[in-house]
Amino acid sequence: MKTTENSINQKGCSVCKAGEENYTTFRPAHRPDCVFYQYDYRSQTGSLFSVVAPTLEECRAKRDKWVQANNYKRIFSRTLKKIENNKRLTKDDMAYEIGKINVYHHVSRSSDIYKRDEIVVIFNQLFGTEIK
Repeated sequence: MKTTENSINQKGCSVCKAGEENYTTFRPAHRPDCVFYQYDYRSQTGSLFSVVAPTLEECRAKRDKWVQANNYKRIFSRTLKKIENNKRLTKDDMAYEIGKINVYHHVSRSSDIYKRDEIVVIFNQLFGTEIK
């Protein structure tokens, strides 16, 4: 994940690219002695997360909760219950989740498709693995 500290928007729109985070610091006019972070993160699917917090660590913690919540929305309810109850996932559970990911094909024109490296990232986020 690429990290930059600079202006994080251009003409009011975030310039954050997929899979990256951008942040900058600022001092609010009403509290000039305090420093806050304005933080943007864009997921691999293009969803943007923005937050303002007193520390960069707090921004990233909030981002991690947001990513996890978004991942859980995509998981089949039976698989989610196993994850929440710390039960082991079977090959069938994982195969079902992987089967829901649309694979990239060069003649496809759909914008909701993923290349192999993007599928690996999504799989690792869903299951907490580190497949390369």
